[in-house]
Amino acid sequence: MKSLRTLATATLFSLTALPVLAGTMTLYKDPNCGCCAAHAEYLRENGYEVEIVETYDLATVNAEAGIPLGQQGCHTALIDGYAVSGHVPADILSRFLTEKPEAIGLSLPGMPMGAPGMGDDPEAELDVVMIDAEGMPRPYPAE
Repeated sequence: MKSLRTLATATLFSLTALPVLAGTMTLYKDPNCGCCAAHAEYLRENGYEVEIVETYDLATVNAEAGIPLGQQGCHTALIDGYAVSGHVPADILSRFLTEKPEAIGLSLPGMPMGAPGMGDDPEAELDVVMIDAEGMPRPYPAE
């Protein structure tokens, strides 16, 4: 009996020691953009499964996803019913997906230096916004 309990405990420990997959996303990017590929790799390193779809029409992807003009990053990912535009850090994305707010998604507009995939500077100040259900940008996390 003791060996069965030990085996069960060891099995449970080994299962809980495995990394938990954070989520699966489809990331739309321009075929010529290397920083988008670097961001996808960063997300993979942080537990996300990332499928890359190359497109020359990110404007349509963003419009269909509900990302307003002026809030678009250089790529857009779809995950769990949300849109994520740009180089949003994994910890902020994970928090957002855990909270599951009523929103379209997140954005880190443009291509800010220091963001994951754009130099990876942990000291960089990144202005991530949540696109609320009405399509309005709000600072995220809320200040």
